[in-house]
Amino acid sequence: MQDKNKFEISKSEKQLSISFSSSMDNIDRIDKETRKLLEKELSDSQIFAVSLSMREGLTNAIKHGHRSDSDKIIQYTLTSKEDKLIIEIEDQGEGFDWRKNRKKKPNPELDHGRGLTIISEYCSEYSYNEKGNKLKMTIHKSATK
Repeated sequence: MQDKNKFEISKSEKQLSISFSSSMDNIDRIDKETRKLLEKELSDSQIFAVSLSMREGLTNAIKHGHRSDSDKIIQYTLTSKEDKLIIEIEDQGEGFDWRKNRKKKPNPELDHGRGLTIISEYCSEYSYNEKGNKLKMTIHKSATK
């Protein structure tokens, strides 16, 4: 059994890595750390785009990848390069067929199912590994205003 309260941070000037227990409570903590890293180089609206995309990816990993099992660990990495940001989120779940799911249109009558649509709107590009348990989002700094 793993630590249900795990929250380990490693950071440098251009990278943030967090390994944490799969709990929705940790998303606000990660958002705060992400904003601290980006506040010197991005506008508020750019940070909003990053935050929203990151929150959607983390929520999907916790709720769908881990089925809210707080014994499982998620790896989050944000890397700031000269012209882009790269966000990687990896869960310990079984994965899913993201290619099939990204083509689905959200049902406006439901309060869920919009994650990939939001990510595709705010990220320059995104993809998953073959298994479907590691998300990579790229946001070009010039693409967000």
